[in-house]
Amino acid sequence: MPESTKGFNNWKIKGKYTQDTFIEEIKKRYVETGIIPTQRSFNTHASYYLFGSWTDAIIMAGLEPVQLKGDTPIVRQYVIHEIQQIAIKNKKIPTRMDYPRWAKAIKLFGSWDKVLTEAKIENRLFVDGKQID
Repeated sequence: MPESTKGFNNWKIKGKYTQDTFIEEIKKRYVETGIIPTQRSFNTHASYYLFGSWTDAIIMAGLEPVQLKGDTPIVRQYVIHEIQQIAIKNKKIPTRMDYPRWAKAIKLFGSWDKVLTEAKIENRLFVDGKQID
């Protein structure tokens, strides 16, 4: 059974997409228009059945979502990665003001300290166990 039909019986989706073909379609539309496509432009809910959310589908396609919606492992990892990149770029422990999506990060992890702990950013600016000079 194709991935896109797991747990779903809608004839418009059935057999049309797998995760890979859906990601390729997102990328194709982005290249054609220069705009990150919306779920509405696809006229399908396949992203929910294939990835869990539209945000997850956009992230998996390698694009930067305008908004981070939901609380999924992919969204959490995306936030952690963004914060780690800010720490590396600025060569300092990021504060909430350094990260434009700080409110979302706190909502996901509970506090800014927990965000930094999840991102494995330590006092002497270690990111993921590697010291940043």
